[in-house]
Amino acid sequence: MKVLLVITHGNIGGATNVVIDLAKGLKSKGIDVAVGFGEGEYLRKKLDEIAVPRFDLKSIKRGHNPLAAILFIFEMKKLAKKEGFDVMQFNSSNSLPGCLGAKLADKKIKTVFTVHGLSALDKNYRTFFLLKFAYYLFFKFFLSFADAVVFVSKNNFEEAKKMKLVRDGYVIYNGLPAADLVFLARTEARRAIEEKMSARLENKFLIGSIGRLSYQKNYEFLIKVFPELLKIKNDAVCVIIGDGPKRTEYKCLINRLGLKDNVFLAGEMRDGPRYAKAFDLFVLPSRYEGLPVTLVECLFANVPTLVSDVGGNREIANGQSLYKLDDEDDFVRKFSDASRKPENYLCDDSKKESFTLERMSEDYLKLFNNLTR
Repeated sequence: MKVLLVITHGNIGGATNVVIDLAKGLKSKGIDVAVGFGEGEYLRKKLDEIAVPRFDLKSIKRGHNPLAAILFIFEMKKLAKKEGFDVMQFNSSNSLPGCLGAKLADKKIKTVFTVHGLSALDKNYRTFFLLKFAYYLFFKFFLSFADAVVFVSKNNFEEAKKMKLVRDGYVIYNGLPAADLVFLARTEARRAIEEKMSARLENKFLIGSIGRLSYQKNYEFLIKVFPELLKIKNDAVCVIIGDGPKRTEYKCLINRLGLKDNVFLAGEMRDGPRYAKAFDLFVLPSRYEGLPVTLVECLFANVPTLVSDVGGNREIANGQSLYKLDDEDDFVRKFSDASRKPENYLCDDSKKESFTLERMSEDYLKLFNNLTR
């Protein structure tokens, strides 16, 4: 079986890492797998390390440019005809039109689209109704060319059915290569973060997060509520690993609230999850999610978590670790308890077997086999 995995870009991110791991898992099962994507050196280097072929796609980019979507359709048609893929799996909204390109090349090619999050269609995404409606029509049209639609959380699947985006689909959890996971010890991880930020973390209560500085991740909530957290733990500091369009905005907010010695934007750190054990508490205040890989990493690293009750977060974290989205009182109350009894905020160990690379690869391979019979 010849399979192509497609994603918009190859920059550091949860969906990018899922594609890397899925490519690795499928290759280990004897599948002829390749990856296609636009810009991004991170993915190029990772694929070279595991000797997975890649295709540099010229027309796929972030954004809402109709011309780019049309060009991408024809780029996928040309590539599909040339390479003769049996299955083409797409992993981002900008890659979704590629399903049409594959079908234009050959209707026998099986197309799979994985919904890593409902994005603008999520009920917690605040925007103009007309924009949401346009996004809905975009998805509804191009999903008609997908032979199978995969969701990374049961929550997203149920929400998609409620809004009549899909009638059926599959849930395949993001999985990690459990046997290969390496987390730095607490002291070593803290030292590495200290060197990155030129700051001292000794004897500090370290709140950490790993994510893109974007509207979705909602880090302004965490920054704004931080003065209240200092009343509970005066030795608290926060480190956010990641970069994105809101970096300048967050920097200004930190300075305005007088938190420059308490809240640090560490920027991107290659293999950021390796540093998870540095955190006394992992916080993810997202407005919406599919199934965050960073939370799966905390499951395997045995790090206490406090996360917004959105998307698939409930399917990983235990109930104690969830707080109502943007509810400061609920968050502060849970933080106070977590700072005293962190063991109550660990993910359930029994869930680990549901989030392994082996399980994810098997589920995708089973789906691909069923489609190509």
